[in-house]
Amino acid sequence: MQQRSVLTQTTHTENKNVPFYPHWMRHFFTDDVSPDNRPIIDLQRRATWIGLALILQTLSEIEHNPFIASHIFFGSILSTTLMLLSFFAIWMAFRPTDLPQQAHMIQNQPRLWQRIVVILALLAAIGGFVELGYGTFLSITPPLFSNDGTSLDTNAAMLLLQGRNPYTNSSILDLARKFPIQPNWTTPLRLGQLAGSLQYPSTIELQSVLDTDFKSGHAIEFESKVSYPVLSFLTLVPFALFKDYNVLPFYIISYLIIMWLGWKIARPELRPWILLLGMANIPMWSSATGGNLDIFCTLLIIVSWWKRDQRWLSALFFGLALATKQTSWFLAPFYAIMTLRLYGFKETWYRFTFASGIFLLFNLPFILWNPHAWLVGIMAPIADPMFPLGVGLINLNVIHYLPFFPTWVYTALEGTAMLLCLAWYWRICRTRPEAALQLAVIPLFFAWRSLPSYFYCSAYPLLLLMTTKAHTTQQTPPAEQAVHSVEIDVPLSLNSYAP
Repeated sequence: MQQRSVLTQTTHTENKNVPFYPHWMRHFFTDDVSPDNRPIIDLQRRATWIGLALILQTLSEIEHNPFIASHIFFGSILSTTLMLLSFFAIWMAFRPTDLPQQAHMIQNQPRLWQRIVVILALLAAIGGFVELGYGTFLSITPPLFSNDGTSLDTNAAMLLLQGRNPYTNSSILDLARKFPIQPNWTTPLRLGQLAGSLQYPSTIELQSVLDTDFKSGHAIEFESKVSYPVLSFLTLVPFALFKDYNVLPFYIISYLIIMWLGWKIARPELRPWILLLGMANIPMWSSATGGNLDIFCTLLIIVSWWKRDQRWLSALFFGLALATKQTSWFLAPFYAIMTLRLYGFKETWYRFTFASGIFLLFNLPFILWNPHAWLVGIMAPIADPMFPLGVGLINLNVIHYLPFFPTWVYTALEGTAMLLCLAWYWRICRTRPEAALQLAVIPLFFAWRSLPSYFYCSAYPLLLLMTTKAHTTQQTPPAEQAVHSVEIDVPLSLNSYAP
């Protein structure tokens, strides 16, 4: 009865005239506060939290050193704090809410901070258009590899067309002779001239080491291996085939497809949010214009979760993601939990068998070609002695606020965080299956290398999966379902006894 009373009160609530609420903002906050429209209102509230998370991540992306050159410690702490705050905003976006909470939020909709987020997102969208224009310009210029992973993948596609094994013939020195690569665009290793130090080398130091390596013909101080599964460079073979080594359009188009997909699958009331936050998503735009493989991998994962009700299609795209980059492997146990909780053990077995088959379809030829080289390549991000770097816990060690711990400590923290996230997902996956995209990357916050790019590809995909038409119609809160069932069943029972 209390819930019924809440519903009745909410039905008669009208959107009051609030200050600083121009007419165009009604495209983002509906005026219809009827009970039937509650899922849309709730999703618009969640979209606001995602927008706040993107703004916080954009601020963490800004280079703080020029502004606070004498306070490097403060700048590093600021980046880590902003990332943690973005995690909190994302959590607020997917956390469950009961009926009284929704009614209270609707009565105060939209709040001042929500309207401010929309304004800030519009300003950030200007930066998104600038990034799009900059990326388009770079797409028609000679290749500029600011990402050594992309440059090594492009070189791998070239080696493959020459009939050579990319996992055995990859060389950063050969790559540097072909393309203009700056030393700070590489991944240094704590070997050779850089052995015995945990302090990330400066650009001058890297240039000196690289010059010495050119003379000796060996570059053990830099990562030269193809460090990703096979699909990371097979997708670039068409570029190498036509001798167009500027592969940047592939990643920009991948992100535009993500935006188009979000527009296609979202309810019409949520499409303004999809477009706005898609353009305001500066971190993902930066990844796209930087040729980050995470963009393409994220596209595959989005489709896999979106089509989770279709066994083979979902498993197909998840298998393609597994064959693209190791970050998707962190999602494997979450995918297993989702399928187990939603569809049962038998369905989980079918999907993982098929996804594993897709992974082997692309990787098995290279495994048979040279098993050791393939294994060493894909394990390089874990096994090779890279310098500590990132915005997570390791950032506090790098700035000497905390001492460096043995590497097994970070591994233990990462593993513990993963177990906790899996336990949490087990509880919420039936109502919030898309939460896996965020929970899977939280453990990386405690890793030896917690690069910002690991966390940039979760917030916007979460919004896309939240706003699907199926989600707004099927994921009705249990309390609300009970109230609607009372409203429908009682009249039917009365009519059945009518004369």
